[in-house]
Amino acid sequence: MLVTENIIVETPFGSIKGTKRDGLAVFHRVPYAKPATGEGRYALPSEPVIWNGVLEAVDSGPVAPQLPSRLDAVMGTYPMHLDEDCLHLDIWSPVTADASAPVLVFMHGGGFMTGGGSLPCYDGTLLAKNSGCVVVTISYRIGPLGFLSEPAFAPTNLGIRDQIAALKWIGKAISAFGGNPHTITVAGQSAGAYSIAAMLANSDCKGLFKRAILMSPPLGLKLPKADKARPTASGMLKVLGLDPANLNALRTLPIDRILEALRLLPQTLPPSQVPGDMVPPFTPVIDGDVITCDPIDAILQGSAAWCDTIIGTTREEYSSFAHGNPLFENFTNEQLVAEFSRVFGDDADTVLAKARNRRIPARPGALLADLRANETFIEPSVAFANAQAHHGARSYIYQFDWQAPTAGLGACHCIDLPFLFGNLETWHSALSIAGANADELRDLSNIFQRALMSFVRTGSPEADDLPSWPPYIDNGSKLHFDRTVQAYATP
Repeated sequence: MLVTENIIVETPFGSIKGTKRDGLAVFHRVPYAKPATGEGRYALPSEPVIWNGVLEAVDSGPVAPQLPSRLDAVMGTYPMHLDEDCLHLDIWSPVTADASAPVLVFMHGGGFMTGGGSLPCYDGTLLAKNSGCVVVTISYRIGPLGFLSEPAFAPTNLGIRDQIAALKWIGKAISAFGGNPHTITVAGQSAGAYSIAAMLANSDCKGLFKRAILMSPPLGLKLPKADKARPTASGMLKVLGLDPANLNALRTLPIDRILEALRLLPQTLPPSQVPGDMVPPFTPVIDGDVITCDPIDAILQGSAAWCDTIIGTTREEYSSFAHGNPLFENFTNEQLVAEFSRVFGDDADTVLAKARNRRIPARPGALLADLRANETFIEPSVAFANAQAHHGARSYIYQFDWQAPTAGLGACHCIDLPFLFGNLETWHSALSIAGANADELRDLSNIFQRALMSFVRTGSPEADDLPSWPPYIDNGSKLHFDRTVQAYATP
């Protein structure tokens, strides 16, 4: 019988009490800044909180207020408590006395609109136990609280500023939890990976971490300038019957009213002219401060060369968004031809013919999903890896090809997440793995997790008993994770 006991660690900011079981210490709801509530709803993240006495860190914390995710079916749904008081960390640690353990810091995805580091799907118990690393997850502001673009009203990119504040806290305090602050690897998926790219493009973030793992970053996302972003703040007020010019109302509106405005907001926004466009209403913006250009543009020029990286995509990124979506399911061949003509001009016929011969069955909606996936995820990720290699960084790239048993999902966006965390029972309701063979899930998770955590520990995802994973260079070699795990180049 495993016995749970209390453990107290001394950080530079005060004493923290967590729980310890089977050699692993766990700390929940560890604050890295003051709560961004009340008058602080749209304030910059504060300096770290310093407290007296012992801070109780034994109960899981809330996640940022949000609506249901558009990917709930693919990801599964999990118990969550919503609260604006969400600027906190969850930490799983072997608590080595000499603070020598490598550190993995994970930033959740969710399209800048949903998710939270405290969700059960991101529980780091098995990841920390299997790897011997300290695992940290970050919760941060999202949606209209984290990515409102009204520079005259509030600071921009608050969600990314929260993440940076969290990384600074971790750098100062992680040794108290047994972690080596000089061997921090950040990992993120989707919006979390894009946030890491934004930091790699910002010279002020150099030194916050040593290595980075970017899982399905939407690097093809084109950011608006802060003063040119869609008028989402006034739109939210308008649908609530409030004066759209009085943005100060957003400071005092109850959070349930803000969520109701968020639910109604699409009624006020013009529809996208790009079929299958899934850009959420709130995203990072180019503000000349935290973000000075689209992150991929800076990275192509070498801004991330100081950081060794792994970047990966799934084979059918957009099938998560297309599954059950009438736009994709009802997309016609005529519409497909028109869209390829818009994107590729005179080359449209040739490109479309090749696309048809790569996809079986070659339904118009599936080909549209492939087009959007290539633009948003796959092609810019290859460009990222190429740039890293060209500028002297060690760079690795993977493609997750193992596909969901659910028909039509394929190797969809988010499918690699349960294989990283290893807590497959927690993910059992997610369509991405529901119905799959348990041995197959466990064995692939073991290989995927060990390869990525080898990179966290040593800077290389290779080990004597793992598949060869050469650095990405001009030969275009990727490691493909499927029922056979092997590296090869794909054109």
